[in-house]
Amino acid sequence: MNLLDFPPSGKSRRHFLKTAGAIATFLASPAALAKSRKLTGSRTISLHNLHTEEKIKVDYWVDGKYEPEALAEIDLVLRDHRANEVCSMDPKLIDILHSIQQRTLGSTGKPVEVVSAYRSPITNNNMRRYKRGVAKNSFHMLGQAVDIRVPGIDHQDLYRAAVGLEEGGIGYYGRAGFVHLDTGKFRTWGGRRKA
Repeated sequence: MNLLDFPPSGKSRRHFLKTAGAIATFLASPAALAKSRKLTGSRTISLHNLHTEEKIKVDYWVDGKYEPEALAEIDLVLRDHRANEVCSMDPKLIDILHSIQQRTLGSTGKPVEVVSAYRSPITNNNMRRYKRGVAKNSFHMLGQAVDIRVPGIDHQDLYRAAVGLEEGGIGYYGRAGFVHLDTGKFRTWGGRRKA
C-alpha cells in the first residue's frame, strides 16, 4: 500500500498530507534535531579528591539518563573524608562540574581536583570554629556544593569560566586556592567577573 493512497480521497487525503508534511518539517527543524542530540551520547566526569587521593573517571549520564551506579561511585569519592560519611550528591552539581571540566580541560581527561565536597553537619560545625567563611547552613551539608581546583588553570580564570555558566553560586577563594560551586540561585562573590 502506498502512503499517498491513504486516506483514499479528497479532503481527508489533503489533511493527511498536510499533517504529515508538518510533522516531517518539525522533525527536521534545527530545534528538534538539537533536542534529540542532547538525549544521546554520554557525559564523563573525572575527579581527584585531594584529601583521600582517590580518582575516578566515569560516564555518569548516558543517552538522557543518569547512571545510578556511576553516581554512587561519585558520591563515594565526594564523601566527607573526616567523618567517612557518604551523601547523595545533587546531579545538577555533577552537571556543573562536567561543564567546568569541558570549559577548562576539554577532552584532555585530566581530573578536576576536589578540595571539599559533602560535609556532615558535625564536620561543618567543627570547620566553622577554625575557618572563616564556612556557612552555618552550607550547601556542602546537602550534597549541593564542591570546592575545586583545575590543574594548570589559574584560579581567577577558573572563577570566570564558572561565572560564564551562570548557574548556581560561584565563590572565589584565591588565598585558599579554590573556587566554590553550588546549586543554589545564580550569585557570585570574592572575585572579579571581568578579565
